[in-house]
Amino acid sequence: MQDFGSIPYEVVLEKQDYFPAGRTTGVSIAAIKCLLVFGLYNDFRTKEVSLSLSQIEDVTGCSKPMVIEGIKQLCSCGIVTKVDQGKTNVKGKYIINFPSKRFTQIPYHFLSYQLRNFPNKGITALVALKAYLILLKFRNNHTSQTEVSYIGFAKYGINLKHLSKALAILISLDYISIFKQYNWDEKGYNKSCNNYKILQFPKTFTMYNKIDAIDFDSVLEDGAT
Repeated sequence: MQDFGSIPYEVVLEKQDYFPAGRTTGVSIAAIKCLLVFGLYNDFRTKEVSLSLSQIEDVTGCSKPMVIEGIKQLCSCGIVTKVDQGKTNVKGKYIINFPSKRFTQIPYHFLSYQLRNFPNKGITALVALKAYLILLKFRNNHTSQTEVSYIGFAKYGINLKHLSKALAILISLDYISIFKQYNWDEKGYNKSCNNYKILQFPKTFTMYNKIDAIDFDSVLEDGAT
């Protein structure tokens, strides 16, 4: 049973914004959603994925034209390569380009059924998806917790003006929660503004996660033992 998908570790970089706002806000939202779908369904060894546009529409909740534009954006950025199969194939074939052996885990079952319900319009929705990619990238070893400061979000291209509302979307849709720590002096729980819990990760595979990403070979070797 598949518990997680994978996307390139290098999708989130300090000086490179693959998903800009402005006139391309809607396309960038579609591109991130398409990336997550490819991450869910790609072959673990070959990084290949075969899906029809209607299948991608169904999982992303985006319209067919937006799916097409989102895929074009991923291809233009070099994140995904579309394999030319002629015009007779119902399913398109794509390869996710992993620049290194490191990758970031994404929760399989939750995104497979709930990604379609994520908003497709607006700067706040885009910032929420970009923040989600950042939180996934820096999920802590063996846990579902991740720590990113507001300054940290800004380093990776997040517009802080929209961040609070963006995080509220992720929280309301059960993508993340604010991590709470017990305060012995006040005898109660305090919320930390920099610590988050990424929800929907099965506990069965957190043992594989590294603080920044995972090595493909090590996971395959562990799985074969």
